[in-house]
Amino acid sequence: MVSPQVEKLFAAMVRAGATSEDKAVSAEKATSLSKLPKAQCMNAIQELKKVGVLKEKRRNKAVDYYLVKTAL
Repeated sequence: MVSPQVEKLFAAMVRAGATSEDKAVSAEKATSLSKLPKAQCMNAIQELKKVGVLKEKRRNKAVDYYLVKTAL
């Protein structure tokens, strides 16, 4: 059971095609795709990471996120 914000972020990332490491999106891009406030988006990212659906890819000082599963 996940919150509506998590479902909204997940659906937005699937629509954007962020399903592999080379198609990862930044937190800012995820925020604009999901149309969630930044704090809610970051909480949703943390929740998705906790359940193992989302992974992060570090590049220099930035972090990009991508989905490893296409279903909640």
